[in-house]
Amino acid sequence: MKRALGLARRGVALTSPNPMVGAVVVKNGRVAGEGFHTWDGRKHAEVLAFEQAGAAARGATIYVTLEPCCITSRTGPCTEAILRAGVRRVVAAMRDPNPAVNGRGLARLRRAGVRVTEGVCE
Repeated sequence: MKRALGLARRGVALTSPNPMVGAVVVKNGRVAGEGFHTWDGRKHAEVLAFEQAGAAARGATIYVTLEPCCITSRTGPCTEAILRAGVRRVVAAMRDPNPAVNGRGLARLRRAGVRVTEGVCE
């Protein structure tokens, strides 16, 4: 999670009005992919991490600094990208304070059978 938090900080002054978010995909104890949210309306951190991880994302754990979004706006929902990637576990630092997402992204993942841990390094 500390690596994901460091990646998120790379988005300072870039992401507004969106939050800074970092994501790290880990498989068998090794980093398979990572990403951070850059500009408003562009790919989210999770999607960038999956692009780097490729097939290694299947069965992996993703550490993400903010609850994955479950709504469609300028980008698709990260919850669906997580499910398509075949991630087994999601570790989130915090819930998204946006009322349209708050708790719903994590609930969507749990309903789909993904193990979810929240509040890590919040």
